[in-house]
Amino acid sequence: MRLRHIEVFHAVYTTGSVTRAAKLLSVSQPSVSKVLSHAEIQLGFKLFERGGGRFLPTAEAERLFHHVNPLFDQIGAVRRVADNLRNLGENKIRLASTPAMGISLIPELVSSFMSAHPGVHFELETLHYTEIAAALIESRLDVALVFDPPSQPDVLATPIASGEFVFIKPANMNAVASPVDLPSIGNLPFVRLNNRGPLGQLLDAYLEKSESTIDVVATTETYHIAHALVARGVGVSIVDAITAQALDDAAVEILPLKHPLQFNVAAVEFEHAAASDMRLRFIEHARSTVQTLLTS
Repeated sequence: MRLRHIEVFHAVYTTGSVTRAAKLLSVSQPSVSKVLSHAEIQLGFKLFERGGGRFLPTAEAERLFHHVNPLFDQIGAVRRVADNLRNLGENKIRLASTPAMGISLIPELVSSFMSAHPGVHFELETLHYTEIAAALIESRLDVALVFDPPSQPDVLATPIASGEFVFIKPANMNAVASPVDLPSIGNLPFVRLNNRGPLGQLLDAYLEKSESTIDVVATTETYHIAHALVARGVGVSIVDAITAQALDDAAVEILPLKHPLQFNVAAVEFEHAAASDMRLRFIEHARSTVQTLLTS
């Protein structure tokens, strides 16, 4: 089957008629009928039973579609990559980050970089890591900032900074000894990060290793929600230093942990992306800015 045969077969199979397939493909009905007939002649068997304006797939078509559908998805991915490559520009940076960095860190990085590089244009997204990896591979993004990215084919991770988790508590809560030792907070209500993301997994392993009893009263995937809950007196929490410093909130007190827990920040790119001076400059700017933030 030729590529055009596959495209028309897929359209007729999924829509159930030549009329709807033609509309989907933005071509005429006779054109769809002609390509479909040519495909059947080339294959040597019928793909559809015609009747009452409907096209019912034959048994052979059902088996063929099982193999064609993944191929059609790949063709769609190629088209998306081509569209994304068309939108590339030397003075444009398509940037994403995980939610924890999106509230204050990314705006700070973008504003300071634009001040130093007039004329640069940013397209910004906040995504979870699995979405970021897919967008990089499809060339929808140029670069993203993430916490502790897992190793993944075709995604290049460049470490830019390291930081530590910190303990946060309501400022009006009774004094907690600093640095904070986990056994000493076992009687305090605790807001915990879930383990769907890399930071939550790091924290889970840390809590399990400590073998301390923690009174979990709430679990959240969003670090800023944990911070907001602490500010409202719901309990205490352990979050990354970027989140802790993102909101200058007098209602929250930040304390170090007695046994430090480290996290890493990385810039991730599509490994086979064309070289871009502007992208490299931004990564170096992010490295300098984040390192300064985490050592201040």
